[in-house]
Amino acid sequence: MVAGYGVLSWILIALLRVRRGAAGLALIATMASTRNLLIIQNPYIIDGFSFLIMTILLATFLAEETGWFTLAAVVGILAREDSVFSVLGFVAGGGRRRLKVAALVATVAAGAYALPRWAYGPPSLGFLGLKQLAHPSYYAKAYFAFGFLWPVMLGGLWLAPERRLVPYSVFALFGSFVSTFFAVDTTRMFLPMLPLAAVGCAMAFDRMADRPGILGAWLAIALTNVGLALPTVFCPGMIERMRELEDWYVRLAIPIVLQQVCGLGLVGLCAHAILATRRSSSHLTGD
Repeated sequence: MVAGYGVLSWILIALLRVRRGAAGLALIATMASTRNLLIIQNPYIIDGFSFLIMTILLATFLAEETGWFTLAAVVGILAREDSVFSVLGFVAGGGRRRLKVAALVATVAAGAYALPRWAYGPPSLGFLGLKQLAHPSYYAKAYFAFGFLWPVMLGGLWLAPERRLVPYSVFALFGSFVSTFFAVDTTRMFLPMLPLAAVGCAMAFDRMADRPGILGAWLAIALTNVGLALPTVFCPGMIERMRELEDWYVRLAIPIVLQQVCGLGLVGLCAHAILATRRSSSHLTGD
């Protein structure tokens, strides 16, 4: 995870030229998200290593390092199957000039995915499928992967000057949703979006560098997620009385709802600030 966030810092500052303050705030907000905290809560699964690989995939995609991307794709698919959607994003964001190279990357990655499964036999996966969509808890688990950061990251990715990020992000998001149909731990399936969350938030925060009050409020509301997202030592005695993880959210329903409302309120302020900045720029340029 430390290595992954080191690569993310390089992406934001060196590749995307985001201001350091905006980059730092975006990294903190991403680290405090429920999806990231789940990696810390359960370090015995492969998510930490997969996060590093997915971050390297994003870095090599933006840097147009096809060879390194191919190597990372092969390793990533062997570690976690939903890395294949990063390869599809590479193909979609490659453009006509890199179409042949992108097809080669996709072929190599597909071979790395299929070969061990052909040799050892496919794992027994239960397809939960679309029936999950009938349960309200599915949408709650999907939302709380990033909570109020969802509109910030998606808006930032859409506004990013690096337009190749849009198709790449679309495939990562699509892959996350597809993965939820094979697992009951819905929130955990949004790992491919974790590196992109930092990028999208950084892009949004970078447009508000002249509004320190809003950025300070973002820092405060993001840090509250560390104490509310998962059972922690901040509420001693509660964990011992819990039977399921959902008990945590039921008992802290009021502060969690207030936190989300405050976060979504900040989203509205951010949107207003960004739109005001864009209108001012258009007026100055005469557009």
